[in-house]
Amino acid sequence: MNNKTASKKFRVGILAGLLSVSLAGIGVQSAHAVTELRFAALAGIDVNFKPVIEQWNKENPDIQVKVETLPATIPDIVKSLAASALSGSAPDIFNNLDTYADQLADVGFSEDLVKWFGTNGTVQRSAFNQGFLSSYVPINTPKQVTGLPIAADAIVVFYNKTLFKKAGVAFPKAGWTYDEYLSTCDKLSKWGAKQKPQVWGNSGGPGGGSKSIWQAQYNPFLHSVGTYTYDRNTNTSAIGSPKAIVAWKQLLKPWQNGCIAKYSIVSGKTPPTFQGGQVAMEISVRAVLPTYKSGLEAKKMDWDVADMPVIKGETSKYIIGGGSYGLGIAATSKNKEAAWKFVNWFYTTKNGGINTLQASGSLVPPTDEGIASGAWRTLPAPPANVDVFGRAIKNSFIAPKLPGQAGTVLDTVIGDAVAEVLLKNVSIEKAFKKAEAKVTAAIKKELDVG
Repeated sequence: MNNKTASKKFRVGILAGLLSVSLAGIGVQSAHAVTELRFAALAGIDVNFKPVIEQWNKENPDIQVKVETLPATIPDIVKSLAASALSGSAPDIFNNLDTYADQLADVGFSEDLVKWFGTNGTVQRSAFNQGFLSSYVPINTPKQVTGLPIAADAIVVFYNKTLFKKAGVAFPKAGWTYDEYLSTCDKLSKWGAKQKPQVWGNSGGPGGGSKSIWQAQYNPFLHSVGTYTYDRNTNTSAIGSPKAIVAWKQLLKPWQNGCIAKYSIVSGKTPPTFQGGQVAMEISVRAVLPTYKSGLEAKKMDWDVADMPVIKGETSKYIIGGGSYGLGIAATSKNKEAAWKFVNWFYTTKNGGINTLQASGSLVPPTDEGIASGAWRTLPAPPANVDVFGRAIKNSFIAPKLPGQAGTVLDTVIGDAVAEVLLKNVSIEKAFKKAEAKVTAAIKKELDVG
């Protein structure tokens, strides 16, 4: 281990050592020699895995999987997993995510899966769409792969057709502009203000609640106007640059003009939700589709999906964030062979997990074939306009990876900047210039450059 790596691990160790956070339920072997695998799943997605785990446990009585739920925010997820590794209570399998995969690899939390490819089954690196797989290739160790994508995802606009009809607002159309989107949102919120319960045009983020702007929205918007969160050539961030300020002003408009509920409401414990019929549109991904489907079906509301609006960006007209969540194995797991058996089953078996999730509507498989012609395309409506997902994936921008813990700093300071603007009336220029300085400092610290 070189001094640089040791230093990083020491810093993370000190941080995690101060935390009391750990994932409960350490696996032990029963009297019948049953191996228990602990699977830490993302909040909101953990429910999707229920039938997957039930199927596995039914078919594999000697290896039983228990699901735990990770914290809700990326910084808390990283801290929790780092702490669990230090305390000897890390999960065997976990939902890796494109936006924190490099952070976990950097501190040695994630197992390198390259050594497992082709063993005890047929999972191979070449089976995946390489654009989505690249999110799990660490910056500092590019020969490694520390996760496998579960879904090929990109943001689209989910919209409640029932509410649109009641409000007398036209449905979104392919090729609609960002200005048309803002106008649509404004009309819906003005109509919704007179309804009981109140209805808003859009939400603060998937699931309704948020204290920040989602990276799947800001990364492609910044890219479209010709700026970036991280540039590898200069090892800097430009989230406070003049071009970025133009993007942030557009992104914050729905929060400031009443399209989205007040910050105090959407960041509270019971924000209005799309699945609850209180929000007419939500920018989200297919992973949350089962929740929308069940919620709106219970309310007897109809819904569909539409393309993201376009802008006149100098780099791209598309403001579509693409990415994935995945599967990883903890490097400290004492049950790696059993964990790999589960991973292999998940991807290669006819009744494996990825096919179960596809049948539930929660994902587009992360393979070229799955994207083009997967069974997800023929599932019963809603949504009916399934080509929207294919177009979104094709035109999406995958978030750049920041080195080490700089990614967590980025998430934190953007949330802080949003709160300063919306709660303290700090100017967008001042808030995001301060955020930029913190991110650039974190990048240089991780790379040990001046």
